Amino acid sequence: MTLAAEWMLTLVALLGVVMGSAMSALAWRVPRERSWVRGRSICPACGVELGPADLIPLVSFVASRGKCRHCGVPIGWRYPLTELICGAWAVLLYLKVGLVVALPFLGLWGFMLVALMWIDLDFQLLPDALTLPGTLVALAAVLPMPGGPHHALMGIVVGSGLLWVLAWGYLKLRKTEGMGGGDIKLAAMFGAVLGWKLTLVALFLAALGGSVWGAVLMARRAGGGQTALPFGTLLCPSAMLVYLWGDDWMRAYLSTFLRH
Repeated sequence: MTLAAEWMLTLVALLGVVMGSAMSALAWRVPRERSWVRGRSICPACGVELGPADLIPLVSFVASRGKCRHCGVPIGWRYPLTELICGAWAVLLYLKVGLVVALPFLGLWGFMLVALMWIDLDFQLLPDALTLPGTLVALAAVLPMPGGPHHALMGIVVGSGLLWVLAWGYLKLRKTEGMGGGDIKLAAMFGAVLGWKLTLVALFLAALGGSVWGAVLMARRAGGGQTALPFGTLLCPSAMLVYLWGDDWMRAYLSTFLRH
């Protein structure tokens, strides 16, 4: 790797980490109906406005030893973890697609999925304020590509359509809602980028993760077969992983299947 390439990777990683800090703020503000474009960030425990020294990604967490320097309350591990996830996403995405026009849109698409993952985990909510703009970002990344409109349309139809059918069937059989409209809108957001084939892979991966999660809860007697799980928390990382490696997984599966 050349020196220029190393510098570019470093820059991409730093931008990703900074965006991770922004997504942490987004994930905290949006479900609480606070503006995510106005106002300074505050400590959730003491309410003190955070200064520039408190907002340096990763560095401020290490320097403060994981505690608010104003009230001493521990800072959640989620903040540095989100910054690391977004930094990793930025680097892996750059290595996959290179310096293309769609890179900023695809990067933002993934960052928004990270924010939605945490929001759904905390509130079992996938806000339209993120899924709808996220779908527009996805379309901006895909539509200019050759075959992009068909790719996006099929991904949206298959992803959202399949989840809508499942939600409708569950409601008819159980007489209760088993899947919210937020999941259906989220499927449009990632289906536009993934296309119909990889959308099916992402749904399968999320369902598999949900089965494991449910089994663990039942083994620990912390839930049962009717325990509601935040499916968006599984769909978001599944979509990101499938975008990065889904094609390779499909080729490996098909080559193994065809050999037999």
